[in-house]
Amino acid sequence: MNSVAVLLFAVCAVLAISSVSGDAILCEGSKGYIQCPPGQKIAVYNAYYGRTHNGSICPHPATSNQNCRASGSFNKIKSACHNKQRCYLAANNGVYGDPCVGTYKYIEVKFACVQA
Repeated sequence: MNSVAVLLFAVCAVLAISSVSGDAILCEGSKGYIQCPPGQKIAVYNAYYGRTHNGSICPHPATSNQNCRASGSFNKIKSACHNKQRCYLAANNGVYGDPCVGTYKYIEVKFACVQA
């Protein structure tokens, strides 16, 4: 019975090591990639364009509105990235609209790299 428990632990440890998770931030006006290692794909768990944090994320003088998300931004980001090995994102109002005029925004993507 002990050998089964050890084997199970070993298998679980390998699965945990083989996936990478992250929180990608792209400040307004910037562009960038999210990329997983070869043989893995991006699984998007949460994403938005807007601002939900204070000025510590993408610092800027215009951060007073901290309850701001562009409607449809999750679907646009998921469509661009989910189940892909690499995706390109541009954080700007032209892509997502301007959900809070006068507030400096960003894209935030919570994701994991999973086996393809």
